[in-house]
Amino acid sequence: MNNKNEYINYENNSKDKKQVLNSNTVLANIETISNNTTTIIMNGNNKAPNANNSTPTPTSTSSSSTSSSPLSTSSNIEFQFEYSPSRVHILVADDDVIQRKILENVLKKFHYNVHNGEEAWECLEKGQVKYDLVLTDVMMPEINGFDLCTKINLHPVFNKIPVILMSGTAVDYKCANDTIKIGGQDFLTKPIAKELLKKKIDTLLGSIWQKKKEMEYKSVLAQEREKGSLLAKQMKLKEHEIEELTRKITEISSISKEAMETPLVSVSRNIEELLQQSDWYKNEDELKSKLTQVLKELGSSNIYRPSFDKLIKNDSIDQATKSFLVTEFSNSTNRRYSIPTFPQAPPNKDAKEFIKAWDFDIFKYSEDDLMPFLVDMFENFQLLTIFKIPIEKLQRFIMAVHSLYRKSNRYHNFIHAFDVTQTCYSFLTSFNAAQYLTHLDILSLLISCMCHDLNHPGFNNAFQVNSQSELSMTYNDVSVLENHHAMLTFKILKNSECNILEGLNEDQYKELRRSVVQLILATDMANHFEHISKFQHHLNSSEFDRNKKEDRQQILNFLIKCGDISNVARPWELNFEWSIRVSDEFFQQSQYEKVCGFPVAPFMNKTQTTRARIAADFIDFVALQLYQALAQFLVESKILLDIMSKNRQNWQAIIELQKEGKYKDDLYFIKEPTLMVQNQKLAKINECDVPLTPQTSK
Repeated sequence: MNNKNEYINYENNSKDKKQVLNSNTVLANIETISNNTTTIIMNGNNKAPNANNSTPTPTSTSSSSTSSSPLSTSSNIEFQFEYSPSRVHILVADDDVIQRKILENVLKKFHYNVHNGEEAWECLEKGQVKYDLVLTDVMMPEINGFDLCTKINLHPVFNKIPVILMSGTAVDYKCANDTIKIGGQDFLTKPIAKELLKKKIDTLLGSIWQKKKEMEYKSVLAQEREKGSLLAKQMKLKEHEIEELTRKITEISSISKEAMETPLVSVSRNIEELLQQSDWYKNEDELKSKLTQVLKELGSSNIYRPSFDKLIKNDSIDQATKSFLVTEFSNSTNRRYSIPTFPQAPPNKDAKEFIKAWDFDIFKYSEDDLMPFLVDMFENFQLLTIFKIPIEKLQRFIMAVHSLYRKSNRYHNFIHAFDVTQTCYSFLTSFNAAQYLTHLDILSLLISCMCHDLNHPGFNNAFQVNSQSELSMTYNDVSVLENHHAMLTFKILKNSECNILEGLNEDQYKELRRSVVQLILATDMANHFEHISKFQHHLNSSEFDRNKKEDRQQILNFLIKCGDISNVARPWELNFEWSIRVSDEFFQQSQYEKVCGFPVAPFMNKTQTTRARIAADFIDFVALQLYQALAQFLVESKILLDIMSKNRQNWQAIIELQKEGKYKDDLYFIKEPTLMVQNQKLAKINECDVPLTPQTSK
């Protein structure tokens, strides 16, 4: 068997197999098959495939890896340990002994505890092992996978055990949908890549594990709250006793010297000061002031809780301590500490300046580090003040946006969204594009940049249309993903907790919504050259008029398009990293397309191109004309063409090194590849004729 093959395909009829092969010989060779194969596929039950079946689709329709079902009560994993495959017990059900043995060997290599048998229900009823997952084939003679899944879900004890169904013959979408309807967690079509199988199992069980831990934590928290409630009632009863209240006031009065003064302490201190005065009639104003303060403090709902105001205003207290006190013990809505889970910005006084820089290195920061920078961008243009945006809602909006980007995507993730936002922010500030726009335009642009790829699945529009996905059916094959991103943007904004647009009047909201939708739709590469042509025609025919909505919208669309593919004009180190990431997504999609029988674009096919060729062609045929027009519009941006030219030379140098066999690992970064190419002319890219002075806004 060729160990270079990505899949092992078993399509012989099981009956024919038994007539030709001795079963003992087959079982003896299974271990060798698993060891010599980097990726395994189990195709069917060794039954003849149905002639009416279409090409197998490697998609898995799941009820979501974040299923709300709790961890199986049969799990033997103790929660003082983290999730580990070695602590997981999986029951494999398949009527074909060869398939069971292959799957058992594969799972054991990932350190799972595997138990198999044709009669899965009997294994469950024996109760000798507490199973964490049932992995069952659909087509079995005694009881098929769907009936087994239903039976498990209806059982009072076993209904907590998740079930994944698999099939090499029943591969249509109906089977996947039926799996979800009957309570199955996932449906996998054979062939199954073993790394995908491991990821599916780990994601499912890890999610269930985490939710069980969360439930336990919530239970502990509820108990603590109950104890606190009981204590509060006891305190209230004691407060009705005059002698006890007097004693407490005496005790609490000593705390008034502390920096953290509670409302109750303040009341005690004011009363004592009044009792010590003998000439009240001479200090009527002071008396009224103190009594007013007493009434105000008594009206507080948290008379035992310090306000921490003195500490927060004290510059000698470090930011980490302030954050801890306010987020853990206070109900304060102080602007920087109002959202307990919102990350704090890294300590850097120059943060608002360096996020304007074109060479901003996004890969030096974590995603938590990046989120506060978005707040700085809004503040720099006074958007919070102008549009009455509460800082708490902006923070919640940013966190909601962050949560909808898929971390599993190599390219289309939150880091890319931030990169596009920072790029456009740089255009607005360092390259003076803001002079052509209004504050409402800038608000629309920042929102659109942050949200332009929300919930991107990692597969492009062509894949959605060819697979007839739910999204393609919803949006009639037209700008499928872009329409989806725009819809999610306003779905977030409709949430009152995240609605940063509540301060806009009706006309402002309508204009912003129209603008944001157009901005996100402009990122559809299907209309790329149309946008360039229209923008170039406007540049050559007349100046942009800041007083015209349509002119400003055209500028906005052009800026977000430049931001969306800005990596081509970034410094070489950043350009290289982004190119690796996007090509990873291309190659992943092409593999799925091959298995599904969909058309595969040559530039995504790893057997027909290279990462360097993709990057070079993208500059030549997609990015160059766009940035030439940008340089004509914003003269300060002409320097970006020089950076792009150097990047193009570097990619050409790598192409030449690959031809000479000197660069075999296309993931290896070379700082100056042009120095390694001898007697090779690396011509610069053609630059447009750029005006000497920028266009002035009317």
